[in-house]
Amino acid sequence: MVYFMVIIGDASNVSQPSCSHVVHQFCKFFNQHYFHLVKWYDNQEEMDEAKKKYLQSYGVKGLLGIIDGTMIQIKAVSGADEPAYICRKGYPALNCQVVVDYDGMFRDVVFKYPKSCHDAFIYSNSILKQTFEYDPNAGFLFAGSGYGLSPVLITLFSQPTTPEQIYFNKVHCQVRSEVERCIGRLKNRWRCLHKSGGALPYTPSTCCKIVFTCILLENLCNSLGLEVPDDIDFEYEENDVQPELKQANQVRLGIVRRNQV
Repeated sequence: MVYFMVIIGDASNVSQPSCSHVVHQFCKFFNQHYFHLVKWYDNQEEMDEAKKKYLQSYGVKGLLGIIDGTMIQIKAVSGADEPAYICRKGYPALNCQVVVDYDGMFRDVVFKYPKSCHDAFIYSNSILKQTFEYDPNAGFLFAGSGYGLSPVLITLFSQPTTPEQIYFNKVHCQVRSEVERCIGRLKNRWRCLHKSGGALPYTPSTCCKIVFTCILLENLCNSLGLEVPDDIDFEYEENDVQPELKQANQVRLGIVRRNQV
């Protein structure tokens, strides 16, 4: 039994099954009626405002946000799909992709894949990738090494040799630390997403609904200016394997854009 269910049940004086039922119904309702709390930029004006904030704070021109992945521990999955969910640390988990903006708002999320799916694979099969392909000049995201370099996903220099490259990597790390804080804040406020709260005791599809609900609620809390939970240490995992199939032209164009940054 997951710890957060026990705590909620005791505090509300209801049984764990009743608590579980309420959680299911709330997630279903909230996802249907408040999905708009997580959305990509609506227009060019919003994009320009985001770019302006990054430019003023970090000197980076054209940046729209940061993309990264995080693990959400779930209960063991039975059947042929079980190996797909096992992470490198030996427990079943979902691999959730998030994009956050300068203000710490979650702008895009993908939460349907098991942990065995590579970050680059999740992005390659996302609507976000299609959005960038439609207008690659709209801007770009900072990404970790789990993503392939492209004109819209800018990664670190793997072996910086010049002062400019070293400085770029320093700024890149400073900016990307924000997504780690956002993920940490999310898991700290909604403890069912953190392993200290126990694995989510549901099927992967139900776990995905709970994850999305928590992200929607986190954006709502952020937009209302609610107090940020105290920081805690999170085990931050990043895939360090590059995609097996890289499009050479995309990498070349990514290098050009990164040098321009």
